Amino acid sequence: MNRLKSDAMTSLKQIPGPSGLPILGVMPEMVSDMLGLFTKTAREHGGIAQFKLLNKSYFLVTDPDYVKYILQDNYKNYIRGRSVETGRVLLGNGLPLIDGDFWLRERRLLQPAFHRERLGKLASTATDVIGSTLDSWSQRIQTQPTLDMDEEMMHLTLTIIIKTMFSADIDDKILALGHAFNVSSKFMLWRSQQMWAPPLWFPVPRNVEYNRAFKTLNDTIYPLIASGRKEPKDDLLGMLLEMRDAETGEGMTDQQARDEVVTIFFAGHETTAATMTWAFYLLSQHPEIEEKMRDEVKSILGDRTPTFADLPKLTYMTKVIQEVLRLYPAAYLFAREAVQDDVLDGYPIPANTLIFITPYITHRDPTLWPDPEKFDPERFTPEQIANRPKQIYYPFGEGPHVCIGNNFALMEMQFILAMTLQRFRIKLVPNHPIAFKPEATLRAKYGMKMTVEKI
Repeated sequence: MNRLKSDAMTSLKQIPGPSGLPILGVMPEMVSDMLGLFTKTAREHGGIAQFKLLNKSYFLVTDPDYVKYILQDNYKNYIRGRSVETGRVLLGNGLPLIDGDFWLRERRLLQPAFHRERLGKLASTATDVIGSTLDSWSQRIQTQPTLDMDEEMMHLTLTIIIKTMFSADIDDKILALGHAFNVSSKFMLWRSQQMWAPPLWFPVPRNVEYNRAFKTLNDTIYPLIASGRKEPKDDLLGMLLEMRDAETGEGMTDQQARDEVVTIFFAGHETTAATMTWAFYLLSQHPEIEEKMRDEVKSILGDRTPTFADLPKLTYMTKVIQEVLRLYPAAYLFAREAVQDDVLDGYPIPANTLIFITPYITHRDPTLWPDPEKFDPERFTPEQIANRPKQIYYPFGEGPHVCIGNNFALMEMQFILAMTLQRFRIKLVPNHPIAFKPEATLRAKYGMKMTVEKI
């Protein structure tokens, strides 16, 4: 018998967890240090734990076998559910917010657009944007050698997403789009943290600002969709509009296309930006690893701009990125909701229970990873990967709902690192504080102030 799906008649085990305060539960710790709370809970109570917030019970699952069961083996019983309801206001029915047959159809439609071969067509656009950004650094550091890499990466990855999504000349709209997206993202994050928020039509300042940004996004995106249908282009939007369901022959409606475009903006730029920020931080703390990467880049690329065909050759860089994603998974936390009662290794999972899953904790578990706080890219040699359980590492999720854009993100990261190492040395400003800002992604609380020097 599968030890995870025990017989319903088996005597059920009690799920342990912190006691917390009356009514509030662990709310004070959740607000002040969520990652600290979850880490302590997992270490003290094991791979499945229960805690309360305002008299409601929630589960934290970090055991990799349990995670695999929820995300892969029995994924149909564990949906996004109410954990993503706040995001629907902005993202509509984008792929990460839907389940069931609708999700399966959308996944089938979108999957071909994110195959590596198709992404290769977007590579030159990405490297052009990165090159322009690095050119601007060369000018700026002549008078101000310190840059905030958190801000720089956020701007760079958003520009890459916009330019690869729309090959039309929309340079005059990039600033407005970027501003609208950032306002919308911050608003959705704020709204998700409130016990109650006024309806969107109520004219409080936050709502007014959000509704204006929402209108800017739609007023820009819908005409580009209409144009893309009339004159198909070889960009990411064109790939999305080109896709047809293999069973029905149907493509996306304008509303679906809009939802997926905004979702790709949301999921595809901040996650990559956060990962790159932590990568530059780690490399500045480990110059021997940075120099090994630089040597690889020099031996394979010299001074030329990398192409899509070069990326598989950058094997050490790939290991570095994988290790950054282990220590600092941008998607550090997500949730699932049980549809029906279930039993997980003897533990009862009632229907409608909200379950938190956090790669950050699994990736730093000392029982799974030797010296887990150490930055060591050699963990990702083929031999090391083959000799450990696959499910202990899931920076892009796991199972059928694994992030569809993971290949795009990895392509972006390799280009950014390779082109930056060709031209600059980047060092953390002395005494700059390092702390987490766990919001939609795992950001640096105080930014990442770094000195940028030409090679």
